[in-house]
Amino acid sequence: MISRESEAYQAALGWLVDRIDYEKLATSGSRYRFTLDRMRDLIRRLDHGQHLAVDPNESSAGPPSSEQDSSTDVSASVKSATKSRDSANVQIVHLAGTKGKGSAATMVAALLQAAGYRVGLYTSPHLVHLEERFRVDGEIATPEEMIGLIDSMRPIVDAMAAAKIGGPSFFELTTAMAIEHFHRRRCDIWVLETGLGGRLDSTNVFQSHATAVTSIGLDHQNVLGDTVELIAAEKAGIFKRSTPAINGVPSGPVRNVITQIAEQVGALLSHLETDIQIEPNSDSDKRWGSSFRIRGLGDWMPAETNIDLKLEGTHQVHNAAIALALVDSLPEVTRKLRAEQRIHECLATLQIEARLERFDLAVDRVVLLDTAHNADSIEAMLNVLNHRMEGRQRHCLFGTSGDKNVLAMLQRMQPHFHRWTLTRYEGNPRYLPVNDLHQTALDAGLDTSQLTQFENPISAIQNAIDSLAAGEVLVICGSFFLAAELRPWLVQRCCSSSVSPDSEASSPGSTNASPAASGSSSG
Repeated sequence: MISRESEAYQAALGWLVDRIDYEKLATSGSRYRFTLDRMRDLIRRLDHGQHLAVDPNESSAGPPSSEQDSSTDVSASVKSATKSRDSANVQIVHLAGTKGKGSAATMVAALLQAAGYRVGLYTSPHLVHLEERFRVDGEIATPEEMIGLIDSMRPIVDAMAAAKIGGPSFFELTTAMAIEHFHRRRCDIWVLETGLGGRLDSTNVFQSHATAVTSIGLDHQNVLGDTVELIAAEKAGIFKRSTPAINGVPSGPVRNVITQIAEQVGALLSHLETDIQIEPNSDSDKRWGSSFRIRGLGDWMPAETNIDLKLEGTHQVHNAAIALALVDSLPEVTRKLRAEQRIHECLATLQIEARLERFDLAVDRVVLLDTAHNADSIEAMLNVLNHRMEGRQRHCLFGTSGDKNVLAMLQRMQPHFHRWTLTRYEGNPRYLPVNDLHQTALDAGLDTSQLTQFENPISAIQNAIDSLAAGEVLVICGSFFLAAELRPWLVQRCCSSSVSPDSEASSPGSTNASPAASGSSSG
């Protein structure tokens, strides 16, 4: 068995990390180089062209790849025909949204697995190891599988780099690796989370069978547009003709944009709030987690069924409803699900790492680890905090990326915390320097006496936890990257303490942050 410390694994991962170029250098105001033609070319070279959506700009009579010679085309055609027979029944579920898409995608995958399917789940960014992005039935890819996937990409990257279309980006490569991994593991259903936006995201080249937009908010404006309406149009760009689409955005101008896009494309759109209704259960406050009932789904989900979530927050109820609606749009799946037997077992035990992940320490001290890194996710975190932790003194450990609207986040959080520890993550060059963060905190109205700062994030969390008095709460937020670097230390620290069951990960844990975290498009 190959370990992550092995030379072969490190060499393979190093080659992949070296593909990170524009993402490392991206700053506010820069433009990401979206090229769906290049993504389609990459997928065809892997002989998975049968899963590509029809591109209206392409001629159906054209060659599989404009950069391949005729002998390669013949070989690819034969391989593609074989793979088409092997994977003709693969279904694809595709999710976009400003927040919630990762949680909803994870729930969809868990529900489909509960129905007896082999499910591939592709999400980003990862917390610790890059292979967390590639899961089959909840298990991350092994180091051996990662080496094999990366080795399969090398000749294709070399060929594309020498051709007019150019070499693929890091995210294009990881998307292609996910598809190849799911094929090798003979997955029945692929659940794909967009990396950034939707219309021009690398995941949007595939013919999906169900789609969803979980939410719309202001994030990545330098890429997606500076209004929520423009961002909504980009994210709704994943809709496909005659394909079910679930909208999680409430009534208003933004929903109107999503509806307009669906009508233009010919997608079969359903709305949370109107077509599908959520009813929270009144007794859900008795424990950490959530409970609700849902109406508007098929007969497989009786309206009186109580659905319990291990995940806390009304935003997770929203995400669970979207997940259930997506499953509902796949009739073959629902015939295999029995709400009473499987839904409870699935959602009531599913914990997603660093999504308001709770760690209980001695003397009634609580640590909440969250990846909140934009205004909407900060708002969701505050809603839970004010509902569940009312009356407790609160301490915030905060670090974030330089391309975020840091002032807006801190201004929103300022009234809700009594003390602050400012820091940065170390494994990614996108971090906001601590001195700059300190100045922004002052601009947001925080008092100097409330602030402590550490360049090293481990020193920051050690100091923050040691300073917690009985009954106090520490919230860690601001970035996926910060959560990735602090979670292993927190898990290790709490292993010898009274860790809440809610802090257990839904997948194998790990102890070292991967340098490839810098390749994510969000954080």
